[in-house]
Amino acid sequence: MAEAFLKVVLETLNNLIQKEFGLLRGVNKEMEKLSSTLSTICAVLEDAEEKQYKDKAIENWLLKLRDASYELDDILDEFSMEAPQLGFKEKSSKLTKKVQASFMSCFHPMNVIFRYQIANRMKEVFDRLDGIANERMKFHFHEIVEDRHIKVRERRQTGPIITQPQVYGREEDKEKIVNFLVGKAIDFEYVSIYPIVGLGGMGKTTLAQLVFNDNRVNMHFELKIWICVSDDFDVKRLIRAIIESVSGKTCDALEMDPLQRKLQEMLQNKRFLVVLDDVWNEDEEEWDKLKYVMSCGSKGCSIIVTTRLQKVASIMGTIPMHHLSSLSEDDCWLLFKQRAFGNMNEERPNLVKIGKKIVKKCGGVPLAAKALGGLMHFKREENEWLFVMESEIWNLPQDENSILPALKLSYFHLPLELRQCFVFCAIYPKDHKIKKDHLIYLWMANGFISSKGDMEVEQIGNEICNELYWRSFFQDAEEDEFGSIQNFKMHDLVHDLAQSIVKDEYRYVEADGSIDMSRRVRHVTCNYNSKPTCVIPCGLDYVEFLRTFLILRDTKLDFNALKLPSHWNFRSIRAFDSNFFELTSISPLIKKAKHLRYLNLSYTGIRRLPNSILSLKNLQTMDLSFCDALKKLPKHLSRLTNLRHLNIKECRSLSHMPPNIRQLTYLKTLTFFIVSKRRGCHLDELQGLDLGGYLEIRNLEKVGMPMDAKRANLARKRNLKELDLSWTSQGRNGEVESQKDVEKILEALEPPPGLTILKITNYKGGSFPKWLSNTMLENLVHITLLNCKNCLKLPNLKKLPYLKSLGIYDMDFVQFMDNESCDEELVGGFVSLDSLYISALPNLEKLSRDEGIDFFPCLSKIRVEDCPKLSLPCLPSVRQLEVTECNKVLFESISNLHGLTYLDIDGNNDMSFFPGGMLQNLPNLQSLEFMRLANFRALRSLPEWFGNFESLQEFHIERCPRLTCLPMSIQSLTKLQKLYLISCPELEERCKETGEDRQKISHIPEVYKAFLFTNRYREYKFWLQLERLN
Repeated sequence: MAEAFLKVVLETLNNLIQKEFGLLRGVNKEMEKLSSTLSTICAVLEDAEEKQYKDKAIENWLLKLRDASYELDDILDEFSMEAPQLGFKEKSSKLTKKVQASFMSCFHPMNVIFRYQIANRMKEVFDRLDGIANERMKFHFHEIVEDRHIKVRERRQTGPIITQPQVYGREEDKEKIVNFLVGKAIDFEYVSIYPIVGLGGMGKTTLAQLVFNDNRVNMHFELKIWICVSDDFDVKRLIRAIIESVSGKTCDALEMDPLQRKLQEMLQNKRFLVVLDDVWNEDEEEWDKLKYVMSCGSKGCSIIVTTRLQKVASIMGTIPMHHLSSLSEDDCWLLFKQRAFGNMNEERPNLVKIGKKIVKKCGGVPLAAKALGGLMHFKREENEWLFVMESEIWNLPQDENSILPALKLSYFHLPLELRQCFVFCAIYPKDHKIKKDHLIYLWMANGFISSKGDMEVEQIGNEICNELYWRSFFQDAEEDEFGSIQNFKMHDLVHDLAQSIVKDEYRYVEADGSIDMSRRVRHVTCNYNSKPTCVIPCGLDYVEFLRTFLILRDTKLDFNALKLPSHWNFRSIRAFDSNFFELTSISPLIKKAKHLRYLNLSYTGIRRLPNSILSLKNLQTMDLSFCDALKKLPKHLSRLTNLRHLNIKECRSLSHMPPNIRQLTYLKTLTFFIVSKRRGCHLDELQGLDLGGYLEIRNLEKVGMPMDAKRANLARKRNLKELDLSWTSQGRNGEVESQKDVEKILEALEPPPGLTILKITNYKGGSFPKWLSNTMLENLVHITLLNCKNCLKLPNLKKLPYLKSLGIYDMDFVQFMDNESCDEELVGGFVSLDSLYISALPNLEKLSRDEGIDFFPCLSKIRVEDCPKLSLPCLPSVRQLEVTECNKVLFESISNLHGLTYLDIDGNNDMSFFPGGMLQNLPNLQSLEFMRLANFRALRSLPEWFGNFESLQEFHIERCPRLTCLPMSIQSLTKLQKLYLISCPELEERCKETGEDRQKISHIPEVYKAFLFTNRYREYKFWLQLERLN
């Protein structure tokens, strides 16, 4: 890790040398000498990183190097910030111009003092690093680590023989693979390649051995070959190894041609199985060289590949990769018990109890269970077992068969840039859902990643996240509709690996207790589970060089707003994140945090930002989202010229934007823009900004002319994915706007083709723009049209191929969801629509003009509110229906949805009973599993045909105060598992233990009564207080 960070510092140093910053104080020669020294140190760090785990002196040397590197990074960062203020300008064509421009400012007293101080600090750290460089000589490091791959392969030799007495929890995996090999594989024209993927120590090799030795496999294949590949994917070596495995003799051929010929002769027309164990190769061309030589057998030939890397599996596999999941806790215990107690040792109950807690450390990884079990084998005293249970796994004794050394192989296979990005994740608690964008911004703030060529730094960060996921360092990834990873987690043992590498440099702490903190700590996360009395917990006050400070808290905790302490002294801070933490002022932070690049104050009660925030010249990311009380941004925000991400989503108290946003030329994210007549606040401020992600534009009634909207240049913002366009509901100063002008303005706001989410609110035009019906916006997935009251019909959305969610609200004239009759060219429509939300559409009659045509083939969820004329057609795919303000016409059409499994009907205060004919076919909904009836305040009884819902499993009756009894037929609902009676006092009384309806519900396992109340924390939420009646 030291190597990766030192390379970042070296790159910064060389950049300053190139720009001749050293000329300001005559330290240019020292800077060049230091660059040479750092380069020399970097050359041996790969060797030092691996040796530190066995040599304490090398570990201490690396710690000294890391401390000095951090200090140098601070100095160089400060130097690069202050140099422009000293009158320095970047290298121009003539040096005399540069000297002349800066001559007078260089002699300003403050500048002279700064130059003197920075030069002295530089020389001091230069001397320290020079001493560290000289000290390296006594360790005899290798500048080039020779034969490293061979050493790894020698350390990781495997064979086909199962070397453990019992394998637990892999029978299902084995059966799946064996069934494929002796079954479906015969249908493949060419050799089938089956990749097994999993974390180090997960048992991939063991599973391959189980398959390799299965009797069905032995009978099916003529040849079976096992090759341990490891990270030396030398094609010639592998061919020779296969030949020797088949022939049982040493192969003397040296050249590739005779080797290839001999291998093909051996495999020709034979059905063979080859296991390539522990593959790390990511070079597809190298793999092709081996694969095509082996493509000479008969049908049914197969290759099993085991690897830790999903990327390898995707390159090599011809079928979907087999992800090897964690063992169950029970199987882990059996494996642990086998090693800890063996066949002879007595299982003492007190040790068994402790052992089951130790097993939780394993995270379902077999190697960890075996290693910990083996560690306990000769420990018979309870205190010895308790010590292991209470210790972190990286503090326990480690040998080459332990889990952390096994996982370190994966770490050392990472490129340098990925290593420090990975270990940074130790700052999060275990099992934490890590937001990808948040992590990337923190990497940026700490200087771990930078742009390369035409690739922006955010793109580099995204690639690194994907790479770490493909290498199994991340898991449980959550993706958006287009397969882009949004969130992920780390396996507990991978988190242990990261923590074992960073040691005291990264800390996650519970802020409620006392904190013992090393002075070397650089990155800290504090978790608040109880009401805090201060922002900075005791124990952090004396940490001098903190770079990252994150706050986590239980969002249900309510506590008074706090101020940052005036003695805040984190002068090296790069990232500060206090979301959901009630801060009222951040002035102490800004006063001393000149290196700050990431500031997250989201969900806080902050009302204003101090003007001193403009001194944060390096600030890249500022997240103020959901700051309800924030009334304005600093007037001269445009001075933060390095700002890349400004998140002010849902800052509803903001009334206007600061002027001249266009000057923030690096800006990539601007979530909210308020159009104003003020100078520098017009919509054309967005013209030159390359914005991406989410953008809401409000107060569009203040756009003067369509050309002003055109100048916003939305169509060219190719990274924009979500767009929210809104007018105020009153219009300009309460006056009626020209309908034609509004239509032209919206036409001019055409979004880019890659847009996925679109929302239009309070649009006053009479028709929608052409681009909304244009197939150029084919990537649209979600569309919401809200309060567009003047529009006579909807745009032609049925042609959008990927549209999954559609919401239409408050439109008075719309009669049909599709605005045209179906022509001969188009059969059906809305081919991908999954969810439909419609509300306050008084004239909506049907979903489609042509109900006989196959519209909505994938529609599974409908939510309807206040649509008095709507009748639903036959939609076999619909599984969930939610209806509010239900009317007779809609009631009678519900039975057309034959596949319903979920039905929620809320609101009809006038109905005292279900009249004849209404819902007459509803009992035909044989698939219904969940039903909710709510707010039928006049309803007195339920019909007997409720007993026909034979699949019903859960039934809610809510706020039906006059409902006096349940139908006798409820006894026929034999699958009903849960009955909820919510705010139905008479019914609740009858269902008590002595009540009249008790016998009717005796077969239902769980019966509850409940009432509703509200609690406010930022928004109204309904909570159910349940009481069980049986």
